[in-house]
Amino acid sequence: MNPRDYITCMMSQLTHTMEREMTSTARELNLTLLQLAALAELNHDPSLSTADLARLTFVTPQNMSLTVSKLAAEGFLVKKLHPTNARVNRLVITVRGGKVLKKAVTRAAIIEREMFAGLSSRQKYELRNQLRGCLARIKTETPRKSASRAARSAKQVK
Repeated sequence: MNPRDYITCMMSQLTHTMEREMTSTARELNLTLLQLAALAELNHDPSLSTADLARLTFVTPQNMSLTVSKLAAEGFLVKKLHPTNARVNRLVITVRGGKVLKKAVTRAAIIEREMFAGLSSRQKYELRNQLRGCLARIKTETPRKSASRAARSAKQVK
């Protein structure tokens, strides 16, 4: 089989293409993709801490701390004292942050609509469910099982 026909390769190409499009959108809004992701996650769940954002966006807490500081400096969010934990700041999206996020979401929706224009509503629903299933299965697999499967696959290739 042609390596480009593997599902994982196609998904990687799709992910990179989508990321490139979203990076361009974020740049037009004077944001990085990570800053945009942080705003989107906070909009979805305002109770998230900087550490939570780091886990959700796959970066180190130090990197997310810098990202949050930059967002605050640009006026996209404010840090407020947590009511019960003095070691944690509450992160609150400002009106300016909400406006820029709304623009980004609108652009992302256009990109997604164009990308999946050939699929019916039912097919998009099924694709989401299939991807959720794939993610759930890969997340529950232990690293040891993954390494052993990779080793078996490498032997089969030889």
